[in-house]
Amino acid sequence: MRSHPADTTVRRATWFPALALLALISACAPLAGPGGVSYDTPAFERRIVTNVEFGFDSDRIRPDSYPLLDNAAVALNDPQLAGLRFEINGHTDVIGRLAYNISLSALRATAVVEYLAQRGVPRERMRAQGFGPLQPLDGYSPASPLNRRVEIVALR
Repeated sequence: MRSHPADTTVRRATWFPALALLALISACAPLAGPGGVSYDTPAFERRIVTNVEFGFDSDRIRPDSYPLLDNAAVALNDPQLAGLRFEINGHTDVIGRLAYNISLSALRATAVVEYLAQRGVPRERMRAQGFGPLQPLDGYSPASPLNRRVEIVALR
C-alpha cells in the first residue's frame, strides 16, 4: 500500500527529542508589539502535532508511541514551562459516525493525559478534549491518516 506523501512528515514528528518539543512550546511567549505591548496573532502556532498510535477502534496507546510521550513528559515537566497549561486534543478521520468519533477522540486524549500524568506531569495542567473529525489537518482528504492525531496545545 502506498502512503500519503504527508505521512512521512507526521512520522518524523515521532522522533522529536524533548529539547525540540521544549523549544517549540517555549516559542509560545507573547509577541512584543510597538512600545513593548504584548499581543497574540492568530497565525502564531502553539501546538505540537504528535503521531501517537492507538489500536484500531481503541483508546489503548500502542507501545511504539511510548518514547514520543516520554519525551513529551520530560519537556512538559521542564521548569521553563511550569506556568503553562496544555490542552491535549484528540482528532479522528471522517470514517464512522460523528458522535462515536468525537467520543473516541476524547477517550484517546484522556489516555494521553493519563500517560503523561503517570510520568509526572500534573493533571491540573492538562485538559483532554475530543474533536472527532471536525478539525481535519488534511481537509482535502478527510479520511487521511493525518487527521488521526493527538495535539498538545500550550495555553497561558
